[in-house]
Amino acid sequence: MFIGFTGPNAAGKGEAIKYLVDKCRFTAFSLSDILRNELKNRSLEINRDNLISIGNEMRAKEGPGVLARMTAMKIKNMPQAVIDSIRNPAEIEELRKSLKSFVLIGVTADVKTRYERAKSRAREGEGFISLDEFTAKEARENSTDPNAQQLNVCFEYTDMKIDNSGPVENLYAALDGILKDLNYVPYTRPSWTEYFMKMAYLAAERSTCIRHHVGAVIVKNNKVVSTGYNGAAAGVKDCTELGCLRDQMGIASGTRHEICRAIHAEQNAIIQAALNGTSTEGATIYCTHSPCIICAKMVVNAKIKKFITTNYYPDSAYEELFREAGVEFSTVKRPPLTINFLD
Repeated sequence: MFIGFTGPNAAGKGEAIKYLVDKCRFTAFSLSDILRNELKNRSLEINRDNLISIGNEMRAKEGPGVLARMTAMKIKNMPQAVIDSIRNPAEIEELRKSLKSFVLIGVTADVKTRYERAKSRAREGEGFISLDEFTAKEARENSTDPNAQQLNVCFEYTDMKIDNSGPVENLYAALDGILKDLNYVPYTRPSWTEYFMKMAYLAAERSTCIRHHVGAVIVKNNKVVSTGYNGAAAGVKDCTELGCLRDQMGIASGTRHEICRAIHAEQNAIIQAALNGTSTEGATIYCTHSPCIICAKMVVNAKIKKFITTNYYPDSAYEELFREAGVEFSTVKRPPLTINFLD
């Protein structure tokens, strides 16, 4: 989830972002960071006037959505982030186009409250003399130039709005309500089980079976021993070329396993471990499907002690064998198959 904030100066956007960072572990980004870096490269003072000037210059030269485009490229593969300093409608358009689940929140407050906040923080050239000067400066900064700041227009494009004229607790409550309405689920680091099950599904993508794609990963002490997927023996034609022999003969899933061109995923994983001279004794196998009886026998003799899966293959004969041989069997919820990482 990506949440953007826009609104007038000193409305409380920074406090809203801090709350999401502290409570929900969002990572914060600001379109102004690009401008600050540019000012540093030019050895110019970082103040509000210079930030506006360099921003207008970059938009005029590279398009009004340039800051959003550069930021989106950096964060698009993240699971969640919060974005500040959105000041041009083209930036909103770019973020909505480039980021999945992008939501824009407008934060505002009455002008007197914002003026007092701006005076108290006095950052980046915000040393205003009077309320009149504060409002006049804001009016000058709200341009009709498509390459300049258009805060008033951006505020009208928001998905939801927060009036932050009151105490900060009201702001927090409003943010909690928005997260609830959005059905927000915090990002969490995958567990070892989710991690290895994802690998099993990745292995399954290599399958050449046209009935079931199955993947398996053998793990020992949280280290991958081997992987496997169901497919024809090495060097021979597979079902994607020849068609399914079992379909041609009308054989139902879960029966007559010997009539098949494919070697099953569990079998291939065990064979690969043997070829590499790696013991599978005491290991765990993560597989996208429960085993057929032939694979179950191989699991027992490979001295694998745990079998973890998310789906059932239509052959339950393994159950009694595993109970007798002491192989622990369990099913888990299929993990999300998206890949979330910092690029």
